[in-house]
Amino acid sequence: MQSGPASQASAGSNPATRWIVAAVVIGLVLRIWEAAASSLWLDELHTLSHASLPTLSAVIAHVKAEVVHQPLFFGFVHLFGGWEEGAALRAIPVLSSLVLFVPVFAFARTAGGGARTAALACFLLACLPYGVHYSTELRPYAWLSLFSAGASWAAFSERDSKLLRVVVFALCVAAGVLTHRAMELVVVSIGFARLFVKSREMVPLWGLIAAGAVAVLPEVPWLLDYAAKATSDRFEYQETVGGFHLRPALVKEALVLPSRLFAPVLGALGPGWALVAKGAAAVFFLLLAGLGGAWWRTRRGAEPTSAPLRGLYLYGLTCFVITFALSFYRWDRLPLQYFATVAWILPIAVAQLAERWPERSRRTLVGLLGAAALALGIAQAGGREMEDMRSAVAVARETGAKLERPLYSALLVQPSLFEHTLPYQAYARDLERVEPVSLPAPGTPGFERPVVVLRRGRIPLGADDAWDPIATGRRVLSETRVDEYLAVYVFVPEGTETR
Repeated sequence: MQSGPASQASAGSNPATRWIVAAVVIGLVLRIWEAAASSLWLDELHTLSHASLPTLSAVIAHVKAEVVHQPLFFGFVHLFGGWEEGAALRAIPVLSSLVLFVPVFAFARTAGGGARTAALACFLLACLPYGVHYSTELRPYAWLSLFSAGASWAAFSERDSKLLRVVVFALCVAAGVLTHRAMELVVVSIGFARLFVKSREMVPLWGLIAAGAVAVLPEVPWLLDYAAKATSDRFEYQETVGGFHLRPALVKEALVLPSRLFAPVLGALGPGWALVAKGAAAVFFLLLAGLGGAWWRTRRGAEPTSAPLRGLYLYGLTCFVITFALSFYRWDRLPLQYFATVAWILPIAVAQLAERWPERSRRTLVGLLGAAALALGIAQAGGREMEDMRSAVAVARETGAKLERPLYSALLVQPSLFEHTLPYQAYARDLERVEPVSLPAPGTPGFERPVVVLRRGRIPLGADDAWDPIATGRRVLSETRVDEYLAVYVFVPEGTETR
């Protein structure tokens, strides 16, 4: 393993190797902890809904009917189980995320400190909450990170055979495009970066274009149709709100986005863990600001950044800007998961900044930085999730146990492709669950039975037609808030006396 100057390699390679191994172990522990402790949320229930279909062809057809997603990840999950296995299937993204350490190490060791810098980058990758969370979620984002990192390594690396790098690039692009269409933004961003970062040791740009075209070109017709639909939807939305409006909430979301690529949530982790996370975040970002200031002061006299890292950073900036712009244009919000294509670069950038810190106090600074990152990771793994579907179903069960022969239903903000009663499929398959449209109507057998309804999302009761099959002829007996997103209602026929 080449680790920079010989003196640095001999003095630091063995400790660095031990820290890299420790980083992988710590990263695995944090990811297993979060996977075991946290509830599945709605999108993960959608993954299980796809995966639980009887055949792989049915999975592919179901995913394609959702329009915006690709089938590779969901088909792979299908091979290992469905509703019965539930949250245990999170082992797939967790184990896949460990492979991400390989390209992160490969990029970081080209910085000034060699293996020492790579060790810090790997430790930050292991601990920072964005990586912990999206490496655990039963969605395609761990794969999207991995394939974008693999394609970036193949495009910007100056090591190993060019044939190997072309093959890796082609495989990562093909697998990435079949995993998530955001991979197409990765390919465009890599191509743009390679226009400005050139090296005889890198794979020629024409080679990358040829290797990626086979996977990307078939997606062009869909992209054109999707762009047309996004444009028409955008204009319709602006008409409904009286023209273009920049929402204050979106401005706030944009301002905090860079920090959320390190730590997606802080205050929502629960009283104790939130305090730990906020304190660790304050230390981490203060140190990061100090590193940025030190870099600015010494930038003229510092050694030039290696070509692979210059290419990587230009790719990251380009992909971030494109993802930001398209998210704003399409949804008028900035979904964090779509930045999985670039968030994995941040540990590398922070580790390189730390290498620019004065030698006399670098060890202390790196120790504080690592301790803050570890505290953030522990708080993320141990803290409360923002959407606790498991607790909501438990509340529904407990509420229904006090009623006579209740029916269980749900009303979720989600695509019409999915059933509303998915939470019971995951956590209470023994309960008698009924889709809202199938609930007994007034005057039909069973209408007298109370209905326990789990609601997910902001669906105003009485002001949204989605409630009609549930509320027609019935009144609300009780409402129990579970968290910001979830609540449990009890409906009984109008005129029923409260006991």
